[in-house]
Amino acid sequence: MDYQYPVIFVHGIQGSWLKNQYPVNYQDEVYWTGIMRKDFEKLYLNTADTSIDRDFDKFIFAHQAVPFVYESIAGELREEATKYTYLFTYDWRKDNRISAALLGEFVKLVLKKAAIHYQQEDPPREAPKKVALVGHSMGGLVIKWYVTQILGREATSIVDKIVTIATPYRGSLKAVEALLPGARNFFGIESQKAMRSASRTLPGVYQLLPSWDDAVIDKKSGKALSIFNHGNWQDNLLTKLREEYGVEFFQRMLDDAKGFTDRMKEDYSPELAGRFYCAYGGGSETWRQVTVDREDGNWYAFDEIKKAGGEDKDGDGTVHGNSSIVKCAKTHKDVKQAIELGGQHAQMPNHGGVQDFVVSSLKKNEYIAPFASPR
Repeated sequence: MDYQYPVIFVHGIQGSWLKNQYPVNYQDEVYWTGIMRKDFEKLYLNTADTSIDRDFDKFIFAHQAVPFVYESIAGELREEATKYTYLFTYDWRKDNRISAALLGEFVKLVLKKAAIHYQQEDPPREAPKKVALVGHSMGGLVIKWYVTQILGREATSIVDKIVTIATPYRGSLKAVEALLPGARNFFGIESQKAMRSASRTLPGVYQLLPSWDDAVIDKKSGKALSIFNHGNWQDNLLTKLREEYGVEFFQRMLDDAKGFTDRMKEDYSPELAGRFYCAYGGGSETWRQVTVDREDGNWYAFDEIKKAGGEDKDGDGTVHGNSSIVKCAKTHKDVKQAIELGGQHAQMPNHGGVQDFVVSSLKKNEYIAPFASPR
């Protein structure tokens, strides 16, 4: 039997094409596809207001979800859960709070559209009053902000179920790498050095900074350092920032990100108990802790980074257990299966086990309790 309500899938960071919609003829105005085209020089946001693009002659918007990551799971949901499955695409560069507000408008549009089509079925069905939300990676943060901070106590009247896949509820050390050496992007694909500078203007990257207590520590004393204090970042980065945007801008971005991540620690309301499902990767060594050499210009020792291993080897290469695993009041075999999945963070939606988990979670009458304290 089909799932009762429409399903909205929300992709992760770097998960949508970005396209300039300013010109009339914009055949060559796609700037980001995730694989074939990555024009970092066009992706900068304006440091005076990061809700708009840096360049005056560009209005860049999300164009479509990246097919090689999301085409398979979208097809599976339409085939096995409900044909009323929609992909919400957003500009992953920007503040997740902006994306969450846009998600709210998209939910209204989906419900309006589905209501008409439900009535046109044979036999007609009652118009849906709720949706299910499925998010991959940062998409889960967009969903959580929408549900907890925008809907609040009204959430149960609009959202039936929530399923997240490898969502970094407490961030990822890969976000630190993106702002410092910037050698790789969040999909694990080699990127150009130009991404370093562009990333420093993107709120979406800052809002993925790790928020667990010992993510960054002083190499000599072993004491934790706040990633949200610009004084704990590499001296060479601060020197570069003074030339590019100013250290004040950097600290403003860090302060804003801390405000966001602090709210991400809040639980869903009790009214949403029993409506949340969480899938996450396992079996892959994942960055857990980086040391900072205070005596050498606050140098981040990525070559000596501590990885989650042994019994705690439950990450996907980008997001590890301390960030993505949620203790649930109840469990069943599907959760255990999802926990043991290995592989790249970006490829989680393509994994057959994950797809089965999402579909079965939508159809189940038994639930997993939401958001107890992460271990």
